[in-house]
Amino acid sequence: MSGKRSERDFIASIKNRPDIRLFFIFGPDESAVSAIAAEMSASLGADNEAVDFDSGRLRGDPALLADEAASQSLFGGARHIRLTFNREEAFDAVENLLAAEHAGNPVIATAGDLKKTSRLRKLVEGSPRALAHICYAPTEGEALDQLLATAQAQGLRFDRTLAAQIVRYTGQDRRLAALEVEKLALYYDADQTRPATVEPAAIALLAAETAEEDVTALVNQVMAGEVRLLGREIVESRALGLDAIRIVRALQRRVALLAGLRAKVDEGGQPGSVVRGARGIFWKEQDAFVRQVQRWTSARLAGLNAHLLDLEARLMAAGGELGPVILEQELTRIARAAARSR
Repeated sequence: MSGKRSERDFIASIKNRPDIRLFFIFGPDESAVSAIAAEMSASLGADNEAVDFDSGRLRGDPALLADEAASQSLFGGARHIRLTFNREEAFDAVENLLAAEHAGNPVIATAGDLKKTSRLRKLVEGSPRALAHICYAPTEGEALDQLLATAQAQGLRFDRTLAAQIVRYTGQDRRLAALEVEKLALYYDADQTRPATVEPAAIALLAAETAEEDVTALVNQVMAGEVRLLGREIVESRALGLDAIRIVRALQRRVALLAGLRAKVDEGGQPGSVVRGARGIFWKEQDAFVRQVQRWTSARLAGLNAHLLDLEARLMAAGGELGPVILEQELTRIARAAARSR
């Protein structure tokens, strides 16, 4: 079942919708997908047993999911199932779950981005026994608002400019940003009863500790068509062991943000004014964003977005040592395409 509901309402549904068997979370924002699933699982309580499956296991045993959803815990307590889709598979297992006569244990399932034509997505969104929630890649402004809300809950007060720095060097990844906020809360020994104001020195210290995870320079060089400089960034990312999927998703978030900015330019806005008026873009990066908005048309951004979705699927299927090789080839290909538009 699909429909417009807030993230908070969807999370609450795990406890107030006993008629739902499958809570399906998917979309291009992997960090949000994981965070929502984790919060839903935790909300059921420590005494609620969690049983973990991945789609590969269910592919060879399509009856297993429905059987587990209907079974009782070994010790007689409540239980729930956490299901991870590595790719679009195990369709029959989900179909059996939704068609089964009994299924008392809820299933919290997570997946990557699925097109509207996906058989799995159509099955879930069309069933009255399932709820689906899609997590779109956030704009930098949305990621900033999320970080500020997380910080407030932990007793931290942020200047928006400082908070934007965390959003930038965590690549708008919700999980990484939450970890950085948690580090700051520990640094200041802050909570709701002992609030603290975050200072630039603490941000600088935190950024230095996590600099090895920053993919912003790599993303900028790809989107700007800086082919010669890109080689150095690729070598550094390879040496640091940066995850290929994470790099692709950072590019997806950048493309989504640029698409919104470019739409305003197409409506008559000046690139510089549009970028400076956008929330959450770090001031030191505004010039880079202006150049990228000028270089990439709306049509080309839409095409690149589709290409990145296909690339993500290829990387997930390849895995191992082949994934980084595929990624490096594609990054160079995209950068060359950007360079040709100068």
